[in-house]
Amino acid sequence: MQSKRMLLETVLVLCLSLGGMLLLPIAKALFGLLPIVYLLIECRLRHRTWSELGFKSGTFWQDLRANWLWVVLAGFVTQSVPVLWARAYFPEYLMHVQARLPFGDALNWAVLLPILAVSTLGEELAYRVLFQGRLTPYLGAPAAIVIVSLLFALAHFAPGPAAILALDLGLIFLDALLYGAVYSRGNNVLVSWAAHLLGDLVGLAMLVYLF
Repeated sequence: MQSKRMLLETVLVLCLSLGGMLLLPIAKALFGLLPIVYLLIECRLRHRTWSELGFKSGTFWQDLRANWLWVVLAGFVTQSVPVLWARAYFPEYLMHVQARLPFGDALNWAVLLPILAVSTLGEELAYRVLFQGRLTPYLGAPAAIVIVSLLFALAHFAPGPAAILALDLGLIFLDALLYGAVYSRGNNVLVSWAAHLLGDLVGLAMLVYLF
């Protein structure tokens, strides 16, 4: 009974969060916080530990070594290859990506790094720990990873031409598949967070310094 209640709670939070971000983009940040607030309150009320949230610092290096290939793919390959290709053949795509990034002409890494660290951790808690973690027992890991990755891509929707939008969401979906695979192999959110943060940093640096 409790597991079904938790599943219903998760689906409700997911619908409210994603629906709010898509329907009211001006309040996207607030709706994006909803799953994290729910998760933290729910864990406190149900007396869950930090380890149950996926904060497994004791096995971080072991889990990182076990997932090094996925981390390299998510952190470097899926970031650098699309940017280099688009720089040569599809610069409009890079302009679209830059337009939805949280900085203007002047990039202050001292400010941006903490923001990226916090935001990527929040996304991993919401999409991997909460959504993927709650759906996996019912759908199985592969289906849960695919569905949550699709939702993750939709959460990053930004209006634009169809071809650019398809490429943008497709690449975000691919990144999310890798983050989901990393998380499923040990349920250590610190490792999926490391892959996510590394990918964002590499992609951002390439956009800024190569384009």
